[in-house]
Amino acid sequence: MNDKPRSFEFSPVGAAAKWFFAVLTLLPILVVGVIWWGNPDEFTGMPLWLLGLLFGIGPAVLIAAAMGVRNPQAKLGKDGLSIKVSFIDKHWALNSIDRANAALVNLESRQELRPKWKLWGAAMPGLSSGLFKLYDGRKAHVYITDRSKVVYLPTQSGPVLLSLERPREFLDTLQAL
Repeated sequence: MNDKPRSFEFSPVGAAAKWFFAVLTLLPILVVGVIWWGNPDEFTGMPLWLLGLLFGIGPAVLIAAAMGVRNPQAKLGKDGLSIKVSFIDKHWALNSIDRANAALVNLESRQELRPKWKLWGAAMPGLSSGLFKLYDGRKAHVYITDRSKVVYLPTQSGPVLLSLERPREFLDTLQAL
């Protein structure tokens, strides 16, 4: 095998997460619009910067986060595993990954490995991304879009759970390193 790391695509974010993001982005504008429609006098004393905040910065931050989730990257090579998703840029050395116990799991049947509490990141229908506490109490780095085929990687710093397009190929590559 060559020394160049191999890239693996994450499973795409589902329609439920996209709709959730769209509603979350448009909700402040909709609320302000409904209030404005019902009683325009409510906004006469409001500073313009506050309206700019409601209409501009809030949705802009959500859109920036959505754009980061659009192009996630996972690279696996002799130096280890690197993941870049939105605001997350994490690396695990190859010797810190327990390759013998890496597996493809279905989270519907392995509830102890399912994310329970979000510690940092994003959690919405169809997407869990970031640092989570699992049902078994351990902290795990997670990027899950499809609970039926998740790569489970035990590491010295806690498990890593990934939804990948080609999970078997990823595990075969990991074992070959």
